[in-house]
Amino acid sequence: MKGDKHMMLFNNKPIDNKEYSEEILNQGLSIYEVCRVFRGKVIFLNDNLLRLDNSIKKSSLDINLKSLHVEDKLNRLIQLENIKEGNIKYVLRITSSGIDEYVYQIKHSYPAEEAYQHGVDTVTCRAMRENAEVKYINSGLREMTNQILQEKGVYEVLLIDEDECITEGSRSNVFFIRDNTLYTAPLPYVLPGTSRKRVLNICQEDKLNVIEKCVNYKDIATYEAAFITGTSPLVLPIARIDGIAFNPHHPLLMKVMERYFDLLSKNF
Repeated sequence: MKGDKHMMLFNNKPIDNKEYSEEILNQGLSIYEVCRVFRGKVIFLNDNLLRLDNSIKKSSLDINLKSLHVEDKLNRLIQLENIKEGNIKYVLRITSSGIDEYVYQIKHSYPAEEAYQHGVDTVTCRAMRENAEVKYINSGLREMTNQILQEKGVYEVLLIDEDECITEGSRSNVFFIRDNTLYTAPLPYVLPGTSRKRVLNICQEDKLNVIEKCVNYKDIATYEAAFITGTSPLVLPIARIDGIAFNPHHPLLMKVMERYFDLLSKNF
């Protein structure tokens, strides 16, 4: 971010971000949310706020979410920067010196239409996030997965835990489909993603079968389709995992995608 010509909010005061480096967030505990702006509004903001509150409570912090006025700060930055589309990062940094808040734009890369039509390639690596339900800055994991993404030229890295199960992506949640049923790893093994929650709500409303269980890596070839969910990809089909092919046009996957994007269009 250093060098970008944008304004950011530091403890609710507008400052030039050109001298700011995210490396400072590695000191202390930094809980964060990435919110997506669409047509000048944060989409599904309440889900982000609920997850932020969950992260605060799971970290045993004595902080009242309402006192932070997060929505007001996000909207203030949107107005300052005239943001129509993009991603905003909100960081709550706790150190021995106190609490600081950062609100700023981050670079985004949304999948092309071709990716939604044909799916994306992914690979796996053996890694786990401690305290998976808390969305916190984990520079070690991010650096490792970024290197894999660059070396392999894939869209996402899926994490395998000590039980040889695929839990989640490095920056997404993952679903599998078999026998007209969706499978996804349950809490507390994964971050409660906002898009994941939206998909689960759609499945409940449409009476689609969902089983929350961890999928063992050795069994993934028995599944018909797979997809990831997240702030940037939303609902994105997977074409391959470690070279194993999946059907990006599976009818159940297409139904979930259609419902998700229809919901987005109607509400925003």
